Amino acid sequence: MDLRPKRLDPRLVAFNDFDPHLIAPYNRLVISLISAAASRKLKRLLIASTQYGDGRTTVTLNLAAALARARQRVLVVESDFLRPSAMRLLGIDSATGLAEAVAKGLAPSKAMVWLQPIGFNLLPTCAQVENSAELLASPFFEVMLRNLSPEFDFILFDSAPLLAAADARLLERHTDATLLVIRQGGASTNQMAKAVSLLDEDRLLGAVLNHVES
Repeated sequence: MDLRPKRLDPRLVAFNDFDPHLIAPYNRLVISLISAAASRKLKRLLIASTQYGDGRTTVTLNLAAALARARQRVLVVESDFLRPSAMRLLGIDSATGLAEAVAKGLAPSKAMVWLQPIGFNLLPTCAQVENSAELLASPFFEVMLRNLSPEFDFILFDSAPLLAAADARLLERHTDATLLVIRQGGASTNQMAKAVSLLDEDRLLGAVLNHVES
């Protein structure tokens, strides 16, 4: 599917070369990820946040674009089943997504969207999913991921916020590490502590500080 620049959300800064200063943080993160993957198992990355408004999905899509520019094979799995927003940010539509593929036993290729010219795949969520725990725990979902893994260098899971749903904890079973997106001035200290306590800290790769004021 061809992306139309005019329909892209302006926060998707890594989808163009207009401002190298804005892209630089993502390029540094890409270098860190590729370096880490050379010395440990790091293919499936859970991207989590404390609450809505932290910019988690924007960070996920920008990171995917930066990885694709570095010639990495990338898949984004939109696993925020409460308020999916990836397609809205990208300005695209799809009738079939992750939930439909799992429910109908479809091949992942029937639901994946190949985004051109940036060059990465998206497995979208088309609408709110009420039975997210059932979906994430289903054997078909696990088999789907196992079959997809050899095709990609990185698979990024954009999860619902830690304080909004338990999905991130279920996704930890399917991922190798977690990257936490934090909005400057967003969550309180108590909220952050509660969110981090829900994660396996041994699997916490690091944090991205978002919405930083210059």
